[in-house]
Amino acid sequence: MDALYRVVFAAAAFLTGAVPFGYLAGRLLRGIDIREHGSRNVGATNVFRVVGKVPGLAVYLLDALKGFGPVLAAKALWPEYSVSGEWYYILVAMAAIMGHVFTPYLGFKGGKGVATASGAMLALAPLPVLAALGVFAAVLGATGWVSLGSIAAAFAFPISVAVELALRGKYPFTPVLAVGWFLTILVLVTHRANIVRLLQGSEPRLFRKRNTREGGNGANKLH
Repeated sequence: MDALYRVVFAAAAFLTGAVPFGYLAGRLLRGIDIREHGSRNVGATNVFRVVGKVPGLAVYLLDALKGFGPVLAAKALWPEYSVSGEWYYILVAMAAIMGHVFTPYLGFKGGKGVATASGAMLALAPLPVLAALGVFAAVLGATGWVSLGSIAAAFAFPISVAVELALRGKYPFTPVLAVGWFLTILVLVTHRANIVRLLQGSEPRLFRKRNTREGGNGANKLH
């Protein structure tokens, strides 16, 4: 029966992760389908741009909670400190993340999974996630590109996991490190259109700032 409970719990994590908070924010706060505005994505960044800063931040936190909550609950229900137990926690995390990316509530077309992944990994490896969030904030602050910050953070997470393991003298090849690199690949795949726009110089920025080298006349603004 325990195996059945675990399968049901993982399925529930998928359905929880699939809740499209970005879509709901657009419908409830603006009466719009967020998929028809901005980048047409249901993630927090598009909500930030289209609906507003506070709703965008709220959607990010809720999307992160979709990953954090199920993993934390799984660890409380099945407190197994073993490799097999760790793989189950990762299964729950991946279920929540895939639910967000392939939400059945919106025809299996959801967001890019960064917020949900950050929440899930925070429950598994908090210090590496904090390091990755620091990289995200630094890149976003320097460039204004959320996509570039997300990609940089995706690479920073498994590297931080490896560094933490090395500093603690632990075996370097662990399930969390493996899933970290898998998530890096997933972020690259879900951000492939952003990567093309970054290379073309047409990727929109989250915020604008003046180019002081142009005399501050506003003729050249980053956007």
